[in-house]
Amino acid sequence: MMRSEVMNQASELARTLLVLNNYEWLKSEAAAIGIQIIPIKGIDLLQNLYAERLDRHVNDIDILCKNDDECRSLVNQLCQEEYRIEFPFAMQPEALASKKKVSLLSCSTTKVNIDVHTAFVTKKFFSQTIGAFNSDALRRCKDGHMDDIDRWLFLAQHAAFHVFADSKWTKDLKLLYDGFSEEEKVSLMQRANEYGFRRVVIAGLYQTMKDAQDSMHHELRRLNPTSSERHFLSFVKHFDRPFSRTAFDRFVSAYLEFTFISSKSHRFKTWLHLLFPSKGLLTNIYRIKCATSIIIFYPLNLLISGLTSILFGLLYIFVCIKKTIAHE
Repeated sequence: MMRSEVMNQASELARTLLVLNNYEWLKSEAAAIGIQIIPIKGIDLLQNLYAERLDRHVNDIDILCKNDDECRSLVNQLCQEEYRIEFPFAMQPEALASKKKVSLLSCSTTKVNIDVHTAFVTKKFFSQTIGAFNSDALRRCKDGHMDDIDRWLFLAQHAAFHVFADSKWTKDLKLLYDGFSEEEKVSLMQRANEYGFRRVVIAGLYQTMKDAQDSMHHELRRLNPTSSERHFLSFVKHFDRPFSRTAFDRFVSAYLEFTFISSKSHRFKTWLHLLFPSKGLLTNIYRIKCATSIIIFYPLNLLISGLTSILFGLLYIFVCIKKTIAHE
Protein backbone atom coordinates (compact mmCIF):
# COMPACT_ATOMS: atom_id res chain seq x y z
CA MET A 1 0.00 0.00 0.00
CA MET A 2 1.29 3.46 -0.93
CA ARG A 3 2.26 5.80 1.87
CA SER A 4 -0.29 8.38 0.65
CA GLU A 5 -3.06 5.77 0.92
CA VAL A 6 -2.00 4.89 4.47
CA MET A 7 -1.97 8.57 5.41
CA ASN A 8 -5.44 9.07 3.89
CA GLN A 9 -6.83 6.09 5.79
CA ALA A 10 -5.29 7.34 9.02
CA SER A 11 -6.77 10.78 8.42
CA GLU A 12 -10.20 9.29 7.72
CA LEU A 13 -10.06 7.19 10.89
CA ALA A 14 -8.99 10.20 12.95
CA ARG A 15 -11.90 12.20 11.54
CA THR A 16 -14.32 9.38 12.32
CA LEU A 17 -13.12 9.14 15.92
CA LEU A 18 -13.41 12.91 16.27
CA VAL A 19 -17.02 12.80 15.01
CA LEU A 20 -17.89 9.97 17.41
CA ASN A 21 -16.30 11.77 20.37
CA ASN A 22 -18.11 14.99 19.42
CA TYR A 23 -21.41 13.13 19.29
CA GLU A 24 -20.95 11.73 22.80
CA TRP A 25 -20.20 15.26 24.03
CA LEU A 26 -23.23 16.61 22.16
CA LYS A 27 -25.49 13.94 23.63
CA SER A 28 -24.38 14.85 27.18
CA GLU A 29 -24.90 18.58 26.46
CA ALA A 30 -28.44 17.86 25.26
CA ALA A 31 -29.20 15.58 28.21
CA ALA A 32 -28.04 18.31 30.62
CA ILE A 33 -30.97 20.49 29.48
CA GLY A 34 -33.45 17.62 29.33
CA ILE A 35 -33.31 16.85 25.60
CA GLN A 36 -32.92 13.39 24.05
CA ILE A 37 -31.42 13.68 20.58
CA ILE A 38 -31.70 11.12 17.77
CA PRO A 39 -28.67 10.61 15.49
CA ILE A 40 -29.42 10.56 11.75
CA LYS A 41 -27.51 10.12 8.48
CA GLY A 42 -23.76 9.47 8.82
CA ILE A 43 -23.43 9.49 12.60
CA ASP A 44 -26.37 7.09 12.90
CA LEU A 45 -24.80 4.73 10.35
CA LEU A 46 -21.45 4.87 12.17
CA GLN A 47 -23.16 3.66 15.31
CA ASN A 48 -25.09 0.88 13.57
CA LEU A 49 -24.20 -0.31 10.08
CA TYR A 50 -20.49 0.54 10.35
CA ALA A 51 -20.06 0.13 14.13
CA GLU A 52 -17.42 -2.61 13.81
CA ARG A 53 -15.52 -1.29 10.78
CA LEU A 54 -15.70 2.51 11.18
CA ASP A 55 -15.01 2.87 7.44
CA ARG A 56 -17.85 5.29 6.68
CA HIS A 57 -16.66 8.84 5.97
CA VAL A 58 -18.63 11.45 7.95
CA ASN A 59 -18.00 15.20 7.75
CA ASP A 60 -20.40 16.53 10.35
CA ILE A 61 -23.12 15.50 12.80
CA ASP A 62 -26.83 15.41 11.99
CA ILE A 63 -29.27 15.04 14.87
CA LEU A 64 -33.02 15.24 15.34
CA CYS A 65 -34.86 17.13 18.09
CA LYS A 66 -38.50 16.27 18.65
CA ASN A 67 -39.88 19.80 18.22
CA ASP A 68 -38.96 23.43 17.49
CA ASP A 69 -38.66 24.40 21.17
CA GLU A 70 -36.10 21.66 21.86
CA CYS A 71 -34.21 22.68 18.73
CA ARG A 72 -34.02 26.33 19.84
CA SER A 73 -32.94 25.39 23.37
CA LEU A 74 -30.18 23.12 22.12
CA VAL A 75 -28.97 25.62 19.51
CA ASN A 76 -28.81 28.39 22.12
CA GLN A 77 -26.86 26.07 24.42
CA LEU A 78 -24.36 25.15 21.69
CA CYS A 79 -23.87 28.79 20.72
CA GLN A 80 -22.29 29.18 24.16
CA GLU A 81 -19.92 26.28 23.35
CA GLU A 82 -17.80 27.42 20.38
CA TYR A 83 -20.58 27.28 17.78
CA ARG A 84 -22.37 29.90 15.68
CA ILE A 85 -25.52 29.71 13.55
CA GLU A 86 -24.72 29.60 9.82
CA PHE A 87 -27.93 31.39 8.79
CA PRO A 88 -29.37 33.38 11.72
CA PHE A 89 -32.73 33.82 9.96
CA ALA A 90 -33.22 30.05 10.35
CA MET A 91 -34.18 30.65 13.99
CA GLN A 92 -37.18 32.78 13.00
CA PRO A 93 -40.39 30.86 13.86
CA GLU A 94 -41.71 30.77 10.27
CA ALA A 95 -38.32 29.82 8.81
CA LEU A 96 -37.71 27.02 11.31
CA ALA A 97 -41.23 25.64 10.82
CA SER A 98 -40.58 25.53 7.05
CA LYS A 99 -36.92 24.49 6.86
CA LYS A 100 -37.02 22.22 9.93
CA LYS A 101 -33.25 22.56 10.31
CA VAL A 102 -30.66 24.86 11.84
CA SER A 103 -27.01 24.55 10.76
CA LEU A 104 -24.24 25.28 13.27
CA LEU A 105 -20.64 26.02 12.32
CA SER A 106 -17.81 25.10 14.66
CA CYS A 107 -15.45 27.83 15.86
CA SER A 108 -12.93 25.25 17.08
CA THR A 109 -10.65 22.73 15.38
CA THR A 110 -11.72 20.10 17.92
CA LYS A 111 -15.41 20.38 17.07
CA VAL A 112 -17.29 19.44 13.89
CA ASN A 113 -20.25 21.20 12.32
CA ILE A 114 -23.74 20.21 13.48
CA ASP A 115 -27.12 20.20 11.72
CA VAL A 116 -30.05 20.20 14.15
CA HIS A 117 -33.24 18.90 12.51
CA THR A 118 -36.82 18.93 13.72
CA ALA A 119 -38.00 16.34 11.15
CA PHE A 120 -36.42 13.48 9.24
CA VAL A 121 -37.50 14.61 5.75
CA THR A 122 -36.82 18.35 5.35
CA LYS A 123 -36.29 18.85 1.61
CA LYS A 124 -38.43 21.71 0.31
CA PHE A 125 -40.38 19.67 -2.25
CA PHE A 126 -40.67 16.37 -0.43
CA SER A 127 -41.46 17.78 3.00
CA GLN A 128 -44.74 19.23 1.67
CA THR A 129 -46.22 15.72 1.35
CA ILE A 130 -44.33 13.49 3.84
CA GLY A 131 -45.63 14.75 7.19
CA ALA A 132 -47.11 11.36 8.12
CA PHE A 133 -43.76 9.63 7.60
CA ASN A 134 -41.96 12.12 9.84
CA SER A 135 -44.34 11.62 12.75
CA ASP A 136 -44.64 7.83 12.37
CA ALA A 137 -40.87 7.34 11.97
CA LEU A 138 -40.32 9.31 15.19
CA ARG A 139 -42.86 7.12 16.98
CA ARG A 140 -41.11 3.95 15.76
CA CYS A 141 -37.67 5.01 17.05
CA LYS A 142 -36.27 2.61 19.64
CA ASP A 143 -33.43 3.31 22.06
CA GLY A 144 -32.83 6.66 20.37
CA HIS A 145 -32.36 5.23 16.85
CA MET A 146 -34.48 4.95 13.70
CA ASP A 147 -36.27 1.79 12.68
CA ASP A 148 -34.25 -0.02 9.96
CA ILE A 149 -36.93 0.28 7.28
CA ASP A 150 -37.54 3.96 8.03
CA ARG A 151 -33.77 4.48 7.93
CA TRP A 152 -33.58 3.04 4.40
CA LEU A 153 -36.47 5.20 3.13
CA PHE A 154 -35.04 8.31 4.78
CA LEU A 155 -31.54 7.74 3.39
CA ALA A 156 -32.94 6.93 -0.06
CA GLN A 157 -34.86 10.22 -0.27
CA HIS A 158 -31.77 12.11 0.93
CA ALA A 159 -29.62 10.44 -1.72
CA ALA A 160 -32.30 11.03 -4.36
CA PHE A 161 -32.40 14.73 -3.47
CA HIS A 162 -28.65 14.87 -4.15
CA VAL A 163 -29.04 12.79 -7.36
CA PHE A 164 -26.98 9.98 -5.79
CA ALA A 165 -23.92 12.17 -6.37
CA ASP A 166 -21.86 10.47 -3.65
CA SER A 167 -21.17 6.73 -3.95
CA LYS A 168 -21.20 6.34 -0.16
CA TRP A 169 -25.00 6.76 -0.15
CA THR A 170 -25.42 3.98 -2.69
CA LYS A 171 -23.16 1.77 -0.57
CA ASP A 172 -25.21 2.56 2.54
CA LEU A 173 -28.48 1.65 0.83
CA LYS A 174 -27.08 -1.58 -0.60
CA LEU A 175 -25.66 -2.77 2.72
CA LEU A 176 -28.91 -2.00 4.50
CA TYR A 177 -31.09 -3.65 1.83
CA ASP A 178 -28.91 -6.76 1.62
CA GLY A 179 -29.36 -7.19 5.37
CA PHE A 180 -33.17 -7.15 5.18
CA SER A 181 -35.19 -10.32 5.61
CA GLU A 182 -37.96 -11.16 3.16
CA GLU A 183 -40.53 -9.82 5.63
CA GLU A 184 -38.62 -6.54 5.99
CA LYS A 185 -38.48 -6.09 2.21
CA VAL A 186 -42.25 -6.58 2.04
CA SER A 187 -42.68 -4.01 4.84
CA LEU A 188 -40.41 -1.59 2.97
CA MET A 189 -42.64 -1.75 -0.09
CA GLN A 190 -45.76 -1.34 2.04
CA ARG A 191 -44.37 1.81 3.66
CA ALA A 192 -43.27 3.10 0.25
CA ASN A 193 -46.91 2.82 -0.84
CA GLU A 194 -48.26 4.31 2.37
CA TYR A 195 -45.99 7.35 2.55
CA GLY A 196 -45.44 8.22 -1.11
CA PHE A 197 -41.90 6.85 -1.45
CA ARG A 198 -42.55 4.60 -4.45
CA ARG A 199 -40.38 6.58 -6.87
CA VAL A 200 -37.66 7.00 -4.25
CA VAL A 201 -37.57 3.21 -3.81
CA ILE A 202 -37.47 2.67 -7.59
CA ALA A 203 -34.53 5.07 -7.95
CA GLY A 204 -32.78 3.68 -4.87
CA LEU A 205 -33.02 0.07 -6.04
CA TYR A 206 -31.85 1.06 -9.52
CA GLN A 207 -28.78 2.82 -8.12
CA THR A 208 -27.84 -0.08 -5.82
CA MET A 209 -28.55 -2.87 -8.32
CA LYS A 210 -27.89 -1.41 -11.77
CA ASP A 211 -24.97 -3.81 -12.24
CA ALA A 212 -27.30 -6.75 -11.54
CA GLN A 213 -30.31 -6.06 -13.75
CA ASP A 214 -32.10 -9.36 -13.05
CA SER A 215 -31.97 -8.78 -9.29
CA MET A 216 -33.14 -5.20 -9.72
CA HIS A 217 -36.17 -6.15 -11.82
CA HIS A 218 -37.00 -8.94 -9.36
CA GLU A 219 -37.03 -6.49 -6.46
CA LEU A 220 -38.92 -3.84 -8.43
CA ARG A 221 -41.70 -6.34 -9.16
CA ARG A 222 -42.56 -6.14 -5.46
CA LEU A 223 -43.83 -2.61 -6.17
CA ASN A 224 -45.58 -3.55 -9.41
CA PRO A 225 -44.51 -0.29 -11.14
CA THR A 226 -47.10 1.57 -13.19
CA SER A 227 -46.39 2.73 -16.75
CA SER A 228 -45.64 6.27 -15.50
CA GLU A 229 -43.19 4.84 -12.93
CA ARG A 230 -41.43 2.82 -15.63
CA HIS A 231 -41.25 6.04 -17.65
CA PHE A 232 -39.81 7.76 -14.58
CA LEU A 233 -37.16 5.02 -14.26
CA SER A 234 -36.09 5.65 -17.85
CA PHE A 235 -35.57 9.32 -16.90
CA VAL A 236 -33.45 8.28 -13.91
CA LYS A 237 -31.34 6.10 -16.19
CA HIS A 238 -30.98 8.95 -18.69
CA PHE A 239 -29.53 11.26 -16.05
CA ASP A 240 -27.40 8.56 -14.42
CA ARG A 241 -24.06 10.36 -14.58
CA PRO A 242 -21.74 12.28 -12.24
CA PHE A 243 -23.26 15.64 -11.30
CA SER A 244 -21.25 18.80 -10.82
CA ARG A 245 -22.03 22.19 -9.25
CA THR A 246 -22.81 23.89 -12.58
CA ALA A 247 -26.03 25.88 -12.97
CA PHE A 248 -27.40 23.33 -15.47
CA ASP A 249 -26.76 20.36 -13.18
CA ARG A 250 -28.35 22.22 -10.28
CA PHE A 251 -31.41 22.81 -12.47
CA VAL A 252 -31.58 19.15 -13.53
CA SER A 253 -31.20 18.14 -9.87
CA ALA A 254 -34.18 20.34 -8.92
CA TYR A 255 -36.20 18.85 -11.76
CA LEU A 256 -35.45 15.29 -10.67
CA GLU A 257 -36.27 16.15 -7.06
CA PHE A 258 -39.70 17.27 -8.22
CA THR A 259 -40.26 14.06 -10.21
CA PHE A 260 -39.40 11.88 -7.18
CA ILE A 261 -42.78 12.84 -5.67
CA SER A 262 -44.99 9.81 -6.34
CA SER A 263 -48.51 11.11 -6.98
CA LYS A 264 -49.74 13.68 -9.49
CA SER A 265 -51.82 15.44 -6.84
CA HIS A 266 -48.80 15.84 -4.58
CA ARG A 267 -46.66 17.11 -7.47
CA PHE A 268 -49.38 19.66 -8.28
CA LYS A 269 -49.58 20.67 -4.61
CA THR A 270 -45.82 21.10 -4.48
CA TRP A 271 -45.87 23.15 -7.69
CA LEU A 272 -48.41 25.50 -6.07
CA HIS A 273 -46.15 25.77 -3.02
CA LEU A 274 -43.31 26.70 -5.36
CA LEU A 275 -45.37 29.42 -7.06
CA PHE A 276 -47.00 30.75 -3.88
CA PRO A 277 -44.69 29.84 -0.98
CA SER A 278 -45.34 30.52 2.67
CA LYS A 279 -43.38 33.28 4.39
CA GLY A 280 -41.11 30.68 5.98
CA LEU A 281 -40.42 28.84 2.73
CA LEU A 282 -39.73 32.10 0.90
CA THR A 283 -37.30 33.14 3.65
CA ASN A 284 -35.43 29.85 3.32
CA ILE A 285 -35.33 29.78 -0.49
CA TYR A 286 -33.82 33.26 -0.81
CA ARG A 287 -32.15 33.38 2.63
CA ILE A 288 -33.87 36.65 3.46
CA LYS A 289 -32.23 38.37 6.41
CA CYS A 290 -34.45 41.45 6.63
CA ALA A 291 -38.10 40.62 7.39
CA THR A 292 -39.34 43.92 5.95
CA SER A 293 -37.89 43.16 2.51
CA ILE A 294 -39.79 39.90 2.11
CA ILE A 295 -42.66 41.62 0.26
CA ILE A 296 -40.30 42.26 -2.68
CA PHE A 297 -39.59 38.57 -3.08
CA TYR A 298 -43.19 37.41 -3.64
CA PRO A 299 -43.51 38.80 -7.22
CA LEU A 300 -39.86 37.93 -7.89
CA ASN A 301 -40.45 34.33 -6.81
CA LEU A 302 -43.58 34.08 -8.95
CA LEU A 303 -41.57 35.19 -12.00
CA ILE A 304 -38.66 32.84 -11.28
CA SER A 305 -40.93 29.89 -10.46
CA GLY A 306 -42.99 30.48 -13.60
CA LEU A 307 -39.85 30.48 -15.76
CA THR A 308 -38.60 27.38 -13.93
CA SER A 309 -41.87 25.58 -14.68
CA ILE A 310 -41.50 26.40 -18.38
CA LEU A 311 -37.90 25.18 -18.37
CA PHE A 312 -38.99 21.96 -16.60
CA GLY A 313 -41.46 21.38 -19.43
CA LEU A 314 -38.85 22.07 -22.10
CA LEU A 315 -36.39 19.70 -20.41
CA TYR A 316 -39.05 16.98 -20.34
CA ILE A 317 -39.80 17.46 -24.06
CA PHE A 318 -36.08 17.50 -24.92
CA VAL A 319 -35.41 14.21 -23.14
CA CYS A 320 -38.48 12.57 -24.72
CA ILE A 321 -37.34 13.60 -28.20
CA LYS A 322 -33.81 12.42 -27.50
CA LYS A 323 -35.07 9.04 -26.29
CA THR A 324 -37.33 8.67 -29.34
CA ILE A 325 -34.44 9.35 -31.71
CA ALA A 326 -32.23 6.89 -29.82
CA HIS A 327 -34.85 4.11 -30.20
CA GLU A 328 -35.22 4.62 -33.96
